[in-house]
Amino acid sequence: MKFSVADWGFYGKSQDPEKYYETIKLMGVEAVEMADQSCWQDARAAGVKLLNISGPGMDIGVNFKENHATLIPEIRESIALAGENNIPYVICFSGNKNGQPNNVGLENCQIAFEQLLDDCEKHNVTLLFEMLNSKLHEDYQADYSDYGFELARRLNSPRFKVIYDIFHMHVMNQDVIKDIVENIDIIGHIHIAEAPDRDLPLANGNIKYSEIIPKVLAACYSEYWGMEFIPKGESTSELKIAVDTFRAIAGVE
Repeated sequence: MKFSVADWGFYGKSQDPEKYYETIKLMGVEAVEMADQSCWQDARAAGVKLLNISGPGMDIGVNFKENHATLIPEIRESIALAGENNIPYVICFSGNKNGQPNNVGLENCQIAFEQLLDDCEKHNVTLLFEMLNSKLHEDYQADYSDYGFELARRLNSPRFKVIYDIFHMHVMNQDVIKDIVENIDIIGHIHIAEAPDRDLPLANGNIKYSEIIPKVLAACYSEYWGMEFIPKGESTSELKIAVDTFRAIAGVE
């Protein structure tokens, strides 16, 4: 198993970045996500890979055509920045619904992302489309798994994949195991946390990772398991607990 960690939940400005990245590297975390650009050098010096950056459009998104003129160039800039820094992924979003039918938003997303695939190829970057729960991210349009899966199938490109966030999709009552196993070819990354509080993931909490992990690994998922939970205690201590729990479930050292 390969582990990554979303820096926004674990790295605090009061921490020594050099020590922080060395610590997570020693516990088996190979990559960081959404790290502040000021930390990139420290992460790499510790041998920690920069996995992704987040693009614009979470709230005001490409699901509305009138936003394309602004957002497409901004996403293009994110792709170029990632490529120039050997970061393989840029996270992208639908945007909020604002009363718009899902099929219209989906079509507008397709139109926008089709225009970015050549940029992705040029810079050796893959877009990762994220579905979010609309209880936490109120009115977010892509709040169910098939929105992202359908978009990826339409675009039909190795440069466009889905982040499957188990926490978000569990909150939206999606069938997590079925979703992942049946769509493993278009899932580029997985995020993990417990529900309902987005805290430390457990083997047998509200989300049954003891059941999910073996099924996902059996489906030949070999990408990163991204720790994107909010620690209630000391951040790196909880991160180690999560990594050790997942390794134990998978039966790996």
